Amino acid sequence: MFCYQRSFGLPTETVTLEQFRALISAPETFRKVREAREALARGDKKTYDAKKKGLPLAIFIGTFEESVKVFENKNTGKKEEVTGCWRLQKHCRLNGLCVIDFDHVDEASPSPSEGGVKRTIKEIWDEAYARLSEEDKRRILFVFVTPSGHGLKVVFIADAAVGNLIDNQIVFSRKLGLNPDEACKDASRGAFMTTSDDIIFIDEERLITYENEEFGKKYDEEYHAGKSGATCQSEERRVKSEECNCQLSTVNCQLEYHGIPYQKIVEAWIGDKKVEPGDRHRTSLVLADHLRYITDNDPKLIEQILRETPFVKEIIEERNEDVSATVKSAQGYEFLKGIPKRMREALASAGALGSEELRVKSEEFAAANADNDVYGVLPLDEWAKELLEMAEYYPCMKELFLNVHPYKLPAVWFSSAALFGTLMTRAYYHFWFDPEIMRRLNYCIFIIGDPGAGKNIVEKFYKKIADPMIQADKCLIDAVNRYKDSRTERSTSTKAQKGDALKRPVVGIRVHPARTATGEFIRHMNAAIETVQGVPLNLHMFSFDAELDNVTKQNKGGDWKDREILELKAFHNEEDGQMYANQESVTGMFNVFWNFIYTGTPYALHRKVNQRNFGTGMSTRLAVIPLPDMGLAKRHQEVDPNANEMLRTWAYRLDKVEGELPIEPLNDETYDWQSAHLEIAEFNGDRADKTLLKRIPYYGIGISLPFILMRHWDEWQEQKTLTMDDRDRRLCRLAMEIQYRCQQFFFGEMAYNYFENQNKEFVQRRRTTRYDDCFRKLPDEFKTQQFMEVFGVSKSAASRAILRFQEEHVVEIVKYGLYRKLVQSLP
Repeated sequence: MFCYQRSFGLPTETVTLEQFRALISAPETFRKVREAREALARGDKKTYDAKKKGLPLAIFIGTFEESVKVFENKNTGKKEEVTGCWRLQKHCRLNGLCVIDFDHVDEASPSPSEGGVKRTIKEIWDEAYARLSEEDKRRILFVFVTPSGHGLKVVFIADAAVGNLIDNQIVFSRKLGLNPDEACKDASRGAFMTTSDDIIFIDEERLITYENEEFGKKYDEEYHAGKSGATCQSEERRVKSEECNCQLSTVNCQLEYHGIPYQKIVEAWIGDKKVEPGDRHRTSLVLADHLRYITDNDPKLIEQILRETPFVKEIIEERNEDVSATVKSAQGYEFLKGIPKRMREALASAGALGSEELRVKSEEFAAANADNDVYGVLPLDEWAKELLEMAEYYPCMKELFLNVHPYKLPAVWFSSAALFGTLMTRAYYHFWFDPEIMRRLNYCIFIIGDPGAGKNIVEKFYKKIADPMIQADKCLIDAVNRYKDSRTERSTSTKAQKGDALKRPVVGIRVHPARTATGEFIRHMNAAIETVQGVPLNLHMFSFDAELDNVTKQNKGGDWKDREILELKAFHNEEDGQMYANQESVTGMFNVFWNFIYTGTPYALHRKVNQRNFGTGMSTRLAVIPLPDMGLAKRHQEVDPNANEMLRTWAYRLDKVEGELPIEPLNDETYDWQSAHLEIAEFNGDRADKTLLKRIPYYGIGISLPFILMRHWDEWQEQKTLTMDDRDRRLCRLAMEIQYRCQQFFFGEMAYNYFENQNKEFVQRRRTTRYDDCFRKLPDEFKTQQFMEVFGVSKSAASRAILRFQEEHVVEIVKYGLYRKLVQSLP
């Protein structure tokens, strides 16, 4: 037998045959499945998820023992214990059934025998089923199409000799010739039910009653201990794992630091605040890093301490968290000169440091890190750790972060993403706000650091990544120079004047320095157009300058004085135009396609964006990322001979990307993130914060998308799809969080002052007249005589005024000669 949940918030219940039939045939189930599929078809993933989660959740692989779960009462704020058969792996009782989840089955390639016609899920299943032996066919009890309409779930009898649940999934999937979702390995994993119309095959009697106690006896304890990984894939790997666990068990978890047990120090480090789901892995990563300073950097001891930490135990039980991988990631972080502040405070709280020792260590740490006080309000440590973790999964990140101080990683990430994204100029996407518009990858990046902070690192990557544009421009620049030389020769040579008329070359040169005439820029931008999949697309112009001051000074006069308007309009590719009498200038309207990256000092930024010009909107279009002056110069830097080739390879790959990029998961992530932050700003009445939030989602997409595309490159090449997961969403969210905090850091005060000054300048003085005063003095109900006395007018004048008030709905008639005021003051 198996069980189900009516909803996520309720315990599980054992299913009877009657209940099961009622679930799959209920009108409510049909309605929710239909609405879910309609939402998915129109790209509304959020509504789809909500509708799907409203369906019953079946756990075909077993039932659960009664246990106690703690909930927080939202009304009282108190924690309450509720007893029930909760869907927790540590309380599972396996029944010997197994479920395989096949996603996106209908996207499989059409069979050649069918002449390239797209097959239905039923046809794909029939073909897979035919591959099975008669014995394996008898093991199948239930096959149905998932609520999305695109997936397939197969419930079959597991073979204990093969292994646990995931082992059986892998082996049986190979027999079927289909690719399973190997993430569905836990014993608490459920399947959202669908309608009776979506059932391909069912053996009702055996499905409801099947029970193999031997399977449960063999594997229940392993799942209770959080071990749901594959056991049959590699005997060598399993032996190594057992050896590792044996070694860890010999570590005395009661080891102390300065006479204080490690767990007491960890409790002080965590503090009173509960580590919530969604923050647990990241918090364990930070804790593993900080434990290095008080464990002699012993990874085995750190792992044992983590495994004894309550919130880490939770994620081990829930999803078999790989703690050793967490410790390994933390080992790669920079080792600071002193103990981190949070760990020092925990040591003091737990009594592991005396006051004098704490003072000395605090001073040592402060001295070692005193050169970054101005950026102390930014969570640079957290950003660095997340980016270093992401570098394990995304191409080019390791090469970009090589020899870079952790606090400088956001600047390197944003600037390199803008370079890669500019190469993807032939691609476009549709954003959730006004989805009819074709959006492009637009970037306005300022990297700001003190003199000598190492801003040259951005220039180094610019020359490597932008190489496809630079090389493509060379022959176009040569053509322009030949044309200019020919014009000069015409003015000095009689023979040359007799030649054919010169024709100005139409060239779309894309890379433009600060010293560029506006006319030339516009001419090149209008010429840089390619037809992509039948649609003419403007290629982005691009500018890089290592000195922001140079850009600002070039803007003060000469041919390039319209630069600021073009900069403003570039972010949303807005329309501009010109109609000059000058014969050399381009006449007509055009849209601005231009990305730029500039590095400069805080003073240069202030000259570019300040309180006087804040209202132009430039600040909300900019991504201004700090480059702290951190770390000492290293003589013996790490050298990766393949790093440059890796960056070059990806640059030339992305330069060929074209067409629409499917970004619906990023649309969901950016919409949810912005909505949540805008609600807070609205609640606070913070107009400044609302202003800064408006354009952040564009950077969430623009900064993360090039790396997400690289990560899913093979899928994009083969299918032009991007199957994004939680890690991709987190990368997008990290980009938004960095942009948001940097916006607040550089422009928060300006935004606040802007609205404060605006409120002062536009406050209107209310002018009160004698006529208004007389109306207020009238009683709520009055007669014509009272009106005459208060206003001091004749009866005829009073009658005319009262009649006008009635027409304007200021007063109403109660009865002849008696009137009632509808407002207390005249509008």
